[in-house]
Amino acid sequence: MKLTFCVRSIHVMNKNAQFRAIIFDVDGTLFDTLPSLSAAANSVLGQAGLHEVSTPLLRAALNEGLRPMFRQSIALQASAVEPGLARQLEEEYMDQYMQRWLPAAPLFDHVHEALLALKALDMRLGICTNRDRASTDVLLTQAGIAGLFDTVVGMGDAPRPKPAADPLLMVIERMGIPAAAALLVGDSYMDASCARLSQVGFAAHLGGYAVHPGDLLPHMTSFSDYNEFTNWVLGRQSANKEACHA
Repeated sequence: MKLTFCVRSIHVMNKNAQFRAIIFDVDGTLFDTLPSLSAAANSVLGQAGLHEVSTPLLRAALNEGLRPMFRQSIALQASAVEPGLARQLEEEYMDQYMQRWLPAAPLFDHVHEALLALKALDMRLGICTNRDRASTDVLLTQAGIAGLFDTVVGMGDAPRPKPAADPLLMVIERMGIPAAAALLVGDSYMDASCARLSQVGFAAHLGGYAVHPGDLLPHMTSFSDYNEFTNWVLGRQSANKEACHA
């Protein structure tokens, strides 16, 4: 009974708390990376004489990270690929992706404006991703948004990746804020589960790579365009301030 009460109390705190930090996933949340990652994978597969894999079939695996996505493309081959060759192709995929395809991933519409608006609210911003740190830093820098984030946690930084709570808890610990004052923005069940286990509020980006609508539950809000999300945050913060002064 105590545990149930505690979880419910934290849920209520998250529902009504004033946000001090907003933390973002990367792939499918800030950046539309699936097309370039799929192109990189299929380029390597084609050079090796293997069958290309359609982008939708790789969607779910990307939520686990870049390498798991490529391993899925190997697993989907009509004939088994020798393990040594699979490892070699995986390294070629990572090399080609970093050198050729990485810069091709665009921000989703109105992301930059949303981040600037949130910073204007004196909001702390963070990154919590299952993408490796090196390519994450390149994406953020080339998009001109790296300097807007207070902390970045990528694959390998925490003991366990999403959907475990470890990376998100690491972000909020570095920020020095309670879980109830943070919001995670993501596009997959990995993100929703990570937020739930961390007892952090969740905002669902509907334009990302979720396989089923239920993957994004529970969430505090959902949105397709970042203008919607910005307006939701602004309205919420304003309403909470008015309630405090009432």
